[in-house]
Amino acid sequence: MAFRRRTFIAAFFALLLITALAACGNKTESKGSSSDSNKEETITYKAENGTVKVPKHPKRVVVLADDYYGYLKTLGIPVVGASERVFQNPYFKGKTDGVTNIGDGMSAEKIINLKPDLIVVWTTQKVDIEKMEKIAPTVALKYGKSSTEQLRDFGKMTGTEDKAEKWLAEWDKKVAAAKSKVQKAVGDKTVSVMQTNGKEIYVFGDKYGRGGSIIYQDLGLKATKLTKEKAISQGPGYTSISLEKLPDFAGDYMFIGPWQSGGDDGGVFETSIWKNLDAVKHGHVYKIDPIGFYFSDPISLEGQLKFITDSLTK
Repeated sequence: MAFRRRTFIAAFFALLLITALAACGNKTESKGSSSDSNKEETITYKAENGTVKVPKHPKRVVVLADDYYGYLKTLGIPVVGASERVFQNPYFKGKTDGVTNIGDGMSAEKIINLKPDLIVVWTTQKVDIEKMEKIAPTVALKYGKSSTEQLRDFGKMTGTEDKAEKWLAEWDKKVAAAKSKVQKAVGDKTVSVMQTNGKEIYVFGDKYGRGGSIIYQDLGLKATKLTKEKAISQGPGYTSISLEKLPDFAGDYMFIGPWQSGGDDGGVFETSIWKNLDAVKHGHVYKIDPIGFYFSDPISLEGQLKFITDSLTK
């Protein structure tokens, strides 16, 4: 009887040991499963095309909304495909290696071949968003946020808020250093930002790219009275004028260029109206790159800040 009792007790403890080992094994397996699930973790993002589940750390992004390329690169998000204009931006030199040029983004086949895990588009693009959504999670965004807001937005979308805040802190330091030098050089004089397609001249304010946010917001420089009224205080952030109106909008310092790279200025710079502007007479005209100043992402902003600072303080 005592022998059977000892045998039963031994068997019971053996069973407990096996159960404990099995539990440990399950915990180990569960940990591994949790790790695997983390790789597929998503962030729910409210885009213009609805609620989208975005990979928390996307690995293969296709950017059809070209202005957003530099935001993702700044946050360390791998971009595998981008539209044509990205490759024309001088500020992206050396920053597009390994990225496929997908042209105007109309070819679904090119995008499918890149096997993206995220696609970024504009709401205003002639892109079949529903078709894109069948290829990969697609985020449609509306143009108009400030660069700061947009960077933070991408940070939240991709789980890289820390990188966004780090860049913004560094940007504030760069702006502060430039501001003291530029304001000392320019003083109370006015600054204009313009582009021309030969038929019209576009005057930009402080929120439609072209370096306007840097000049008027970051550096605190003054716009002309009519620029403030027509391009800053009202409208979409710019206004178009005829050549005859140019003297009324032109500042003491002018940043101007053609509408497109290598584009025709329509002879604007050969007219008597142009040659009689104070900025022209005093050599205070600086030709901007129309592609480089089209972008408003962090990488392009850094290039624009350097160009603007160097131009105004030389």
